[in-house]
Order: sequence, then C-alpha cells, then structure tokens
Amino acid sequence: MLTNRQKLILKAIIEAYVNDGIPVGSKALTDKPYLGFSSATLRYDMAKLEELGFLEKTHTSSGRIPSNLGYRYYVENLVTRDDNVKEVFPIIDRIFMEYENNKEIAVKEAINLLSELTNYTSMVLGPNELLARIKKIDFIPLYNQEAVVLIVTDKGHVQSETVKIPEHISALDFKKIISSLNDLLENQFVKDAKRILKNAFMEENLMEYMDYQERIIDTVVNAFRQMSEENVYLTGMGNMLVQPEFNDINQIKDLMYMLDRKELLRLVGRTNKLSIKIGKEADYMPTDTCTIISVPYTVTDEDSGTIAIIGPTRMDYSKVIPLMEYIAKNIAKLYKK
Repeated sequence: MLTNRQKLILKAIIEAYVNDGIPVGSKALTDKPYLGFSSATLRYDMAKLEELGFLEKTHTSSGRIPSNLGYRYYVENLVTRDDNVKEVFPIIDRIFMEYENNKEIAVKEAINLLSELTNYTSMVLGPNELLARIKKIDFIPLYNQEAVVLIVTDKGHVQSETVKIPEHISALDFKKIISSLNDLLENQFVKDAKRILKNAFMEENLMEYMDYQERIIDTVVNAFRQMSEENVYLTGMGNMLVQPEFNDINQIKDLMYMLDRKELLRLVGRTNKLSIKIGKEADYMPTDTCTIISVPYTVTDEDSGTIAIIGPTRMDYSKVIPLMEYIAKNIAKLYKK
C-alpha cells in the first residue's frame, strides 16, 4: 500500500519521464510546487518505490524510471484525463461531418489523425461483417463477358468480386441469377448467407443454371469471407521505428511482421471496455517495451468494433486515452445514423 506522498512522487516521476524520456532524480522533483518535501524525504520514498518494484534505476544515470509495474499502478490509480486534448476535438468533429456518408473513409481519417496526434501506431477493428445484414446484391456489366458483383450491407460496407460470364449465358440470364441471389439474401445476416445459398440449390427456380450458379455462389461466399477479414485498418507503422525504446532490431522485426499481417489487432480482439496492456501483459507481444490501449465502440446491441493504439510503455496516457474515447464515441454515433 503506497502512502499519499509516494503516490504523488510516483505520478510526478512517470509524467516527467513520459514528457522528456530522461531518468528522474530527486533534484528534478524539488522544482514541482506540489512536492514541497526535502530532498532527503524524496530520496527515501524513491528508494522505497524502487524496492517495491514501481521504479527502476538505470545504469547510465542516478535517476529512476518507471517499471511496467509502476505504469500499471499509474493507469489504474493515478492517471487523469488531459483537458487540453479537447482543443483538437473540433478537428475530429469535422472529419465525421465531412465523411458522414462514407463510414469507411470517416473511420480511416479519424484513425490517421489519432496516429498523427500521438505519433504512435493506430488501428481499428471494424464491426463484425458476419453480423451485418445484406442490403443488396447487384452487378455492373463489363467487357469481354465479365461483370462485377456488388454486395452492400446495412453497415455501409461494399464488397466487389469480378466474375466471368460463360458465353452460353446471356446478360439477361445473368441478371436473373443475380436477382435470384438478391431475393434470397436480402435482409439476411452475412453469417447465414452460405447456408441459405446451399439450401436453395434444390429450389426449382435455381435449377436451370445450377453449374454456373454454384460458381457464382462460391464467388459470393468468398466475398463474404473477405468482408470478415478485411475490416482491420492500421496506420503509422513507421512511428514505431522512431521511438527510442525500440532498439532491439529482432523484436522490432517480429512486431512489424505482426503489424504487416494485421495479426496484432485480431489478437487484441474485441473488448467491451477500456483495456490497457503493458509490456508482457499481452503475452503475444514480442517485446516488453510496448503498451497497447484498446477502446470499444458500439454499433448495435449485438455488435461492436475496437480502436487500438500501440506505442512505448513511456506513453502519454493522459492524452491518448481521452483522444481514443472521443474518437470511439464519434464512430459509434456515425454507425447509428
């Protein structure tokens, strides 16, 4: 159990280290007006915090830096939201107003802004498209007996697949096939599409072009599969490389591999509340020097998405958390329009 004085000292050390990355000594703390204690008292409590595992001593300086345990205590007990963050809220509002008719672009622009403002890597896991309802299946004819099949969901997602139309099937017949698919699947959940289509094979109105119908169904099912896989977006990967904490080349390579394959956010998964994983608390992380913060946004009673940010443990939590919460709130409002 920390004393109130030790809490103040720990908070001051963490926020000073987050600000400039320099190990903090007792002399630096005496300049803070709310720490009106003697240098001897400060040194005693700093030693005690180190003994308890909240601080660490570096090899190159007499000052201390926070341990991952110290960061954990800070985010659970000491962090406060930075009110100055509200100055950028109007910029976020403008993004969602400008792109309110295109949800995908609005979300991506907001996540891009989050990465720029924090200088960390930002990610979004979109709503589960398998829980979306199919709004329309249509097609656009192309040249050379080809067409683009379009699948639109009630969440504004549009998936397209290019298909080859056999020479013995006319444009009118192809239109009938797509119309049949649309009639079957309109207002159905994406997750149920494959079952509905397979069961419909024995229906009389689909028998005429069964061989080709099966190929079309496979194409549509593949499009649904992609819908569930391609709703991960990340930006600011290069920001990881400029952080001084990330000096282990092998760990960075492993981390970049995870990010490049978009595996990390799937591992983070969906969450129903603010989640902060520091260092190896995320056991799938290849490095102990990262923090992952995840914030959910609600789409419907059954579905939600997640935004996340990855950066060094020396993260400006007081700024990052309210930024993420405000963006998540706006994404939720966007999906409910």
